[in-house]
Amino acid sequence: MKIEASICPLCQQPNVCAVAARRQIETCWCQQHVFVPKHQLPLNNLEPDRCICQACAEALKQEAMLGVK
Repeated sequence: MKIEASICPLCQQPNVCAVAARRQIETCWCQQHVFVPKHQLPLNNLEPDRCICQACAEALKQEAMLGVK
């Protein structure tokens, strides 16, 4: 099975990754986003060749701030 790099591994929605779209990484939304620390991520759902989407990144950040999960 081919991994679809443009799909978020958490919600299965488009991740709008510039690199997956073959654009420069500097144009990607993630370059202006502050992420939660890696130890707070659900690593069992993440895949090294797939980026999470902005909505999931924001949800993870909110959960970390609230102490949820």
